[in-house]
Amino acid sequence: MANPGLIPLAQAEGRGEVSLLKRAQSLGFPVAETWVVGLWEEFARLNNLPERIERLFQGVFGVRIDEERLLLAAEEAERAVRESYLLPERAEAFLETLKGKGPFLLRQPGEGTHHLAQTPKEALFALKRLWAEVFRVEAILERHPLLFPPSVPVLVQALGIPGEDTVPEAQEDPLLSLDLSEALGERVVVFASRGLVLRIESQHGG
Repeated sequence: MANPGLIPLAQAEGRGEVSLLKRAQSLGFPVAETWVVGLWEEFARLNNLPERIERLFQGVFGVRIDEERLLLAAEEAERAVRESYLLPERAEAFLETLKGKGPFLLRQPGEGTHHLAQTPKEALFALKRLWAEVFRVEAILERHPLLFPPSVPVLVQALGIPGEDTVPEAQEDPLLSLDLSEALGERVVVFASRGLVLRIESQHGG
């Protein structure tokens, strides 16, 4: 079943780490099976999140930031995202695409922190948790004055063998880092688990 919101890495558009992972894969490096989730805009529009969250933050940012109201608004914004829903056909296609492929690592491109999910259903819940986290106080202050992010891409990466209870943490791989840096013509750091490339950090701000 085709899922326009869960795009295989080779077909995904994107800059930064998405581009680096895609280039590494095309060069034959062992990149973990990866998808890019592009459902944020539809999800936000379907649940009227821009208007709802804008109302939550009214009066927070003035001459000075009202810290107490900021904390309360951020908490309510995170709850609003977690309690909202994808279109049923999108959720079904998401689950079908990932069927039999877990466990999964989910994170935003360029970020090292991640959520681990053992099953496709857990991955769907982790996706909403990641979306909710863009309304943490730290994230809001970092992108201020922009309140509502227009796009929140998420990477879903399949790890190892389905049914495994534990997955080795991704570690910096000096040999893969050196080989990929030479292949790309720019310095990068590769993080891998069980020989699979999970994350690539550019050392040139990209």
